Amino acid sequence: MITRVIETRTKAIVVLPYVAIVTEKVKFLKRLVDGIEPRVIVTGYHGGAKVSTGWKNTDISICTIEKANSIVNAALEDGSIGDLGTVVFDELHMLEDAHRGYILEVLATKLLCLQQGLQIIGMSATLSNMPELAEWLQAHHYDSSYRPIPLQEYLVYENEVHNEYDEIVAQIPPSELKELKEPVINAIISLAYGCVIEGHSALVFCSTRDMTEKITKLLCQFMPGVDEDIAERRREVIRDLAASSTGLDRILGTSIPMGVAYHHAGLTVEERDIIAEAYDKNLIKVICCTPTMAAGVNLPARRVIIIPRTGRALLSPAMLRQMIGRAGRKGRDTVGESYLCCPKVDKNAVKDLLKAPMPRVKSCLDTEASGLQRALLEVIATRLATSSYSLDDYVQCTLLYHTSPNKEAIKHMVQSALAALVSSKLLSEDDMGGFEASPIGQATVASGLRPEEGVFLYSELNRALRAFNLETDMHIIYTFTPIYGVTDIKWTILRDEIERLDESGLRTATFVGVNPALVNRMAQGGVLKETPENTEKMRVHRRFFVSLMLRDLINEMPIHHVASKYETPRGFVQQLASTCKGFANTTGIFCKRLGWSGLAVLLDHYTFRLDMGVRDDLMELVKLPFVKSYTARIIYNAGLRNIAAVAAVEPQDLVPILEAAQPQKLKLRSEEQSKLRKRLEDRAQRIIRAARRLHDQDQVVELDE
Repeated sequence: MITRVIETRTKAIVVLPYVAIVTEKVKFLKRLVDGIEPRVIVTGYHGGAKVSTGWKNTDISICTIEKANSIVNAALEDGSIGDLGTVVFDELHMLEDAHRGYILEVLATKLLCLQQGLQIIGMSATLSNMPELAEWLQAHHYDSSYRPIPLQEYLVYENEVHNEYDEIVAQIPPSELKELKEPVINAIISLAYGCVIEGHSALVFCSTRDMTEKITKLLCQFMPGVDEDIAERRREVIRDLAASSTGLDRILGTSIPMGVAYHHAGLTVEERDIIAEAYDKNLIKVICCTPTMAAGVNLPARRVIIIPRTGRALLSPAMLRQMIGRAGRKGRDTVGESYLCCPKVDKNAVKDLLKAPMPRVKSCLDTEASGLQRALLEVIATRLATSSYSLDDYVQCTLLYHTSPNKEAIKHMVQSALAALVSSKLLSEDDMGGFEASPIGQATVASGLRPEEGVFLYSELNRALRAFNLETDMHIIYTFTPIYGVTDIKWTILRDEIERLDESGLRTATFVGVNPALVNRMAQGGVLKETPENTEKMRVHRRFFVSLMLRDLINEMPIHHVASKYETPRGFVQQLASTCKGFANTTGIFCKRLGWSGLAVLLDHYTFRLDMGVRDDLMELVKLPFVKSYTARIIYNAGLRNIAAVAAVEPQDLVPILEAAQPQKLKLRSEEQSKLRKRLEDRAQRIIRAARRLHDQDQVVELDE
């Protein structure tokens, strides 16, 4: 890919399923191209990311599925798509993902229609129908079972370890301890401990978040001791976590000194990054994690221990392969080991799971309700196809068409989808059978929304513009709260929060469609029938519930306090803020396309406030490094109310303020307290240097004016 970019001076897009993988791949590729001439610019794009380099000024774009689709749509519209030479789809099996697979198919189909010599590369370790997909992508296919590190797979039940031939190769001694009476738990602890005392690392895949924390606490009781150098470096990890925006987690504070940690979406990004780095440095020997980590983060281990369930259901064959694939670290291990630990009652089902073939990847366009509508709206809005004939050609490039035996049924599906788009006023049809996207349709595609989301957002914004309530932040915050479901409603909490709203807040709640009587009924255990009308009611109430969390974040309530107040994991609250920043940008684009520039400017302002998590009076201070919302308020209350004031102080004056801003007051030994203070002194120096640099720049601007 890099060679092709340099030799042809064309651009490349790498499409990845998760933000964490995008971030990781950007770092890897930037290191790889460093020093290459001519210079190769690598940029990452994902929802909520602040990117100064646009598509036209970058060579390799590393994107999530949604961002890649938006970039291609914009390039089709402005005519720069001819600059694209290579597209890489990593994790191609995501085509069958129930929520996002159809977007990947829509993107690939548009690229196939271009016929401009584009090189398309698809990669996956869990495909069964590779020839079929290769035919669809007009590609050659290469299949290899080569693995640089040999893999040994075992099944464990009733404290017996069975190899792939179902032979017993080891016995795990039963334990007299109450906590280890259950054979599955006893096996997990024994296998993890055995791996660590041999000097290796282990991943334990648990079925739930609660289970990761339970196993982490149990493992702490059995981990071997370490020398003082390792112990001190682990204490350094503790200090890093203590200095993070949410402070030190109680369980991690106990487990990390023992070389154990847990890792799931309930942790903040900062916490997960610190844990991943410590694991990579061999300071953390065992990580207990949820199944999603297998696909989202590259943390291999010598030994992978798996509970083959996610919730109550067994893992899918593809997910199991993702987990097993983490066994064996190239450059560190000579072999990889996977152990599936299950109760005896599950042994036959798990044996079948181990032998199960990878599922056949198929199109989601016929199962995702609005998928085909979105596909057609996008190609019409970008003018890739606008007539009945060109739309037929487009549909014939889809995976759906290639794999469906009933072509006539597809024609009916297309006609039905076009009729629905016209009915929703997203398209108009002329007398010659041609189609054109309406302003709402154009705004929907430019924003990367699904058709029904575009219609709903237009209705909401159009109503808001007629009677926008600017007495408080509540209405504008609700406006940039995502319209798709991001959490379940805690009805009792919603009821209590509505009761605390002032008159202006209640007016906003009523205006957007919140019904206090319905909220009260649901809080008392009521149930809503599944009807289209009730679906819309739930969407409004879910948005309002989430907007209350955002209101608290934007008014400087720390993430861990918001998480506690709304009984939601702190990692989710942080992800929510990032999601909402992305949606605010989306809504801003939507508004600009419809000529609502005033609302777009207002959204831009609040997007920055949400990003920083502050009120207006702290907008200047949060430009400084290490100065987040809570720290900014402490500095402001100490009398340093702008960058000029911070630039005028000395580090020794700022350190006590930073100490006061620590989210948790740790009971540290004098030696550790001294090291923490040294870290804060270094941080104070960097903050003051940045403040002086920004202040000098402002002075130059004033002189120029």
